[in-house]
Amino acid sequence: MRIDKATVRRAIAVLGIVMLLAAMLVPAIALARAGGGHVGGSSGGSSGGSSGGGSSFGGSSGSLLGGSSSSSGSSGGSCCASGVIVVVILVVVVIWIIISMRKRSGGGGGGVTFVPPVTGQMPPGDPFGEIKTGDPNFNTEMFYGRVNEMFIAIQYAWMNRNLEPVRRFLSDQQFSVLNNSVQTDYVAKGQINKLDNIHITHMEPVEVVKQGDYDSVKMLISANVIDYTVDERTGQLVNPGELGDGKTPTSFQESWTFMRKSGVQSKMDATITKCPNCGAPVTDGNYVKCAYCGVQMNDPTLDWVLMRIEQV
Repeated sequence: MRIDKATVRRAIAVLGIVMLLAAMLVPAIALARAGGGHVGGSSGGSSGGSSGGGSSFGGSSGSLLGGSSSSSGSSGGSCCASGVIVVVILVVVVIWIIISMRKRSGGGGGGVTFVPPVTGQMPPGDPFGEIKTGDPNFNTEMFYGRVNEMFIAIQYAWMNRNLEPVRRFLSDQQFSVLNNSVQTDYVAKGQINKLDNIHITHMEPVEVVKQGDYDSVKMLISANVIDYTVDERTGQLVNPGELGDGKTPTSFQESWTFMRKSGVQSKMDATITKCPNCGAPVTDGNYVKCAYCGVQMNDPTLDWVLMRIEQV
């Protein structure tokens, strides 16, 4: 266990007080144990002191174990023994106090340990405070609305088995993940994943951090949906026992991570259907580059981009 300097200073101070108290208490305790005689002297004369001098710590059981010897040497040995016992007891008490103080102060081996928030919870305060400092136009409700807009658009693109219309706000990597899954799991098999009555029931930020020059926001999204799969030729349910019966709603959670360059100013009329640079409408077939100003629209230096979707 590593003890910091402040704890050491406190321990030294307490130990000093203990030693002072020990020095003051030893005679009083010795007098009580010796029946009122004086250390180093006795009414029994010098012969008693001589006979007891070797027996106090020399092996005789008389003085230390409460035997019958009444010599002055035995009395002196009892006094010393009592003093040692008192000091030992007090030192043990001091050590116990130091350990207790250390535990209460949260001390440990390797310094402060950061305990991350429980999933779905953020520390008190505005989680978007730092973002708002660099972007006074940032509005929490508008951001939530943008997340909902992206969520619905992705679900429709997934059902249509065409992810191109949502490339405007998807990172290239996340687009590839979703598109590959659609092509492999549904297009190649001649199946369609239907998502009826899908809607978000709750969303909240679980992590808002700065990564270099960018702000990163992880949102926990809870949603309900009637999820099922049909054969594109017959329209019949595919394996309803496992893939859904088309009637029973289910709940699910996902973590969506967004990223945008720090300090970018939010536009009050921004939507996923507009170019983040010039505000022109996103036209069919121009989902990557704006048909008007030519910028790459899924650029986090311009607007929020969905970097990653994770199942919870």
